[in-house]
Amino acid sequence: MKNMGLKKITERLAGRILTCFLKIIVKSVPEIILYHFSQILGNVSFLLADRRREQTFRNLTIAFKNEKSSQEIKKIAKQVFCEIAEDGVDIAISLLKDGDMQKRLIQDISLEGAEYLDEALKNKKGVICVGAHFGNFVLLALRLSLQGYPCNMIIKDADNPVVAELWHNLMRGAGVQWIPARPRFKAVSDSMKWLKNGGILFFYADQHKKGGGVHVEFFGRLAHTVEGPAVLHLKTGATILCAFIIRVGRKKHKIVITPPIPAVKTGNREEDVRQLTQAFTKIIEDFVRKYPEQWWWPHKRWKKQIEI
Repeated sequence: MKNMGLKKITERLAGRILTCFLKIIVKSVPEIILYHFSQILGNVSFLLADRRREQTFRNLTIAFKNEKSSQEIKKIAKQVFCEIAEDGVDIAISLLKDGDMQKRLIQDISLEGAEYLDEALKNKKGVICVGAHFGNFVLLALRLSLQGYPCNMIIKDADNPVVAELWHNLMRGAGVQWIPARPRFKAVSDSMKWLKNGGILFFYADQHKKGGGVHVEFFGRLAHTVEGPAVLHLKTGATILCAFIIRVGRKKHKIVITPPIPAVKTGNREEDVRQLTQAFTKIIEDFVRKYPEQWWWPHKRWKKQIEI
């Protein structure tokens, strides 16, 4: 027991040291150099991360094998790694650089479709906002929070506890609220309370769901997908819509909020969950098709390569 306590203290200390180290780098190095470094880091990661690179090739080939050549797929794969690295620099500059963070993010991130969010909030039952690991998704809820929207998000911690602690430090510093995905019972309870109070709850629903979930079509293949957004909608009556953040230039992004997803209740709970999940998964696919270099293809999405 004492060893476990010591391990936790050590992990937290390591996370805080890493946070301080990042702050020193970000504050002392000019932004242009940080962005140049991100491109180098992206290319190096593409070359060295064998497993993630192969996963990216595999996913892109599944999705676009009848639409894009192998050369086009390789080009997108390289762009994906560079985009992820550049997103990291964006986050570091936004959260750690000296200056007015709120003013900087409002200037650099435009907002489209806010009227859908405003209208959905009027029902006083909360809003379930489905997103994806797309663009600089970390800044999405933060930007809307700075606009005055009551945002919270469900997040699964990184497997590495030091990285998780580093991430917690960054979010606390930015004033971002979140609900840990584990333990599941508490996550569901906290989520329902947040929605009952009229808040906006973000889900990232674009990764393979281990041990359960619902099977829906994604790029013509069945994908295990988290059922949480649909289940919470049926329990609370909260409106479901989608939101994405798109890179439109260096440091410049655009948030796009989609119209609410119409829910047709058949009385068959299983089918209602499947239909709702398929609806928001189709919206995610549409955005990924339009901006393939901005989705996190290194993640596992399909358990089996089964065409529909």
